[in-house]
Amino acid sequence: MSPLPQPLRTAGLTRRVVLASAAVLALVLLAGAALTGTALQLQRAQRLQTEHLDVATNANARALTTFVDEETGLRGYLLTAEPLFLAPYVEAQASLPATLGTLERSFAQSGGPGQLVADLRTAHDIWSAYARAQIDLAGSGDLDEARSEAATATGKDLFDAIRDRDAAVQAWLQQASAVSEEQVTRLQRRLMALLALVLVTLTVVVVTGSALVYAAVSRPLARLARGTRAVADGDLTADLPAGGAAEVRELATDVRAMRDRLTADLHTSRQALDALEQTGPAVAALRAALGPFDERVPGLAVAARLDPAEGVLAGDWYDTIALGRDRLAVVLGDVAGHGAASAVFALRLKHSLATALRTGLDGGQALTQVSAELADVPPGQFATVLIATVDTAAGTLTYASAGHPAGLVISGAARELSPARSGGVRPAPGDPDEPPPAGWTELPPTGPLLSSIVIGWAWNTATHPFGPGDALLAYTDGVLESRDADGREFGTQGIVAAAQEVDSDDGERLIDAVAAASMRFGGSQPRRDDHTVVHVRRLPVG
Repeated sequence: MSPLPQPLRTAGLTRRVVLASAAVLALVLLAGAALTGTALQLQRAQRLQTEHLDVATNANARALTTFVDEETGLRGYLLTAEPLFLAPYVEAQASLPATLGTLERSFAQSGGPGQLVADLRTAHDIWSAYARAQIDLAGSGDLDEARSEAATATGKDLFDAIRDRDAAVQAWLQQASAVSEEQVTRLQRRLMALLALVLVTLTVVVVTGSALVYAAVSRPLARLARGTRAVADGDLTADLPAGGAAEVRELATDVRAMRDRLTADLHTSRQALDALEQTGPAVAALRAALGPFDERVPGLAVAARLDPAEGVLAGDWYDTIALGRDRLAVVLGDVAGHGAASAVFALRLKHSLATALRTGLDGGQALTQVSAELADVPPGQFATVLIATVDTAAGTLTYASAGHPAGLVISGAARELSPARSGGVRPAPGDPDEPPPAGWTELPPTGPLLSSIVIGWAWNTATHPFGPGDALLAYTDGVLESRDADGREFGTQGIVAAAQEVDSDDGERLIDAVAAASMRFGGSQPRRDDHTVVHVRRLPVG
């Protein structure tokens, strides 16, 4: 394919799309107006033909037939003097007013000169007066006078006048029908030509647009993608061609800048990774810094445990932060990955979120504020966070979740009905995911996980009742995703089953049971993720 002309190559893709869209829209509007106008004209012409001209023609033919029936009935009566022969005349006289009325209306709606139908009606009225006089004459016994040559010639002349007037009406209708049919044919041809023109034009637009998109976007992006894959495979000297639309060239420039930055920072990055080996005092300091803020509020019992993964420095953390005498915030976070980078990111989130909550922000606002500060974080580094605030004065639990596994609110009534207390059948760990049992309410995410990709997102804060005896059970995905030898996950049902096994309201015993059940479920395989469980129970009043 030959290269694009210079004006098209320098124009921005957005500008070209806008201009092309405006041109296509104008074309569609013009074509639509032409098609609509032609279709309306065709509809009017067809209606004139079928609803007026055809009706008038049929009515005129019926009128002539009726006139002939009248004349035939009169002639038969005068020849035979038998009243029976007047039947066609009588029937024609009865039906003729309606027929002439239809003819007058349809003829006028067809645009015909009304005088033609008026002349026809006048000629018939004159003949009708003659016919009634002849019938009266024959009925009085003077049949010879009614049959006389003079009377017969007069009747013939009067009826010929009717025929002449009817022929004039018929001639006008035939001419008008011919004109209407010609107009219908012309409009049909115009409509087909317009449709063909629209189809051809749309075909040209689609083909031309596809060619432009291929030349300005698809082909340059494919070449850029090949160079980018080579860079991703480690070839930092790979060519990153820039061509096509201005936006594609800008993208290529940005990708080259990213490659150059990676190349320039490669040595520094290797030194930094070497300095953050997961041994020695730095690791111990990071683990200590990730320790929880362990604050309390009267009327709430808190139990928590964090079991680090084996042999790695991971990114789970939890905090309980007193926000007043009656409010306690629980923060549970999990940074993706392992090692020093994940631990440093977790430490950063831990302190940023605690600071935001202590300044009076609710959970959703705290997540939104901290997310706005993550522009420097690599897109592949992310974390899930659950922030739940218990207000004992209001009797509520407000929470915001950044893609974190759904925590469980357990009502006091549900604890009383647990299988361990009631002797019911307990669900087995590893069963397919099912909704929690009655009284166990999941707290689904209220927004995406924390990452530089979602900067500008605003997390929602939801509210749930939290009365005396109610409890919050929260955990990280390391607990949920423990797998047995068959590859089945421990899942929410495993957590519910382990919690229901404990015949006690003691939070320490409950979280120990959940942690132990998850670890047993995973067998002897090394844990590759932290296991963190937090339980907050509102103590009964009195």
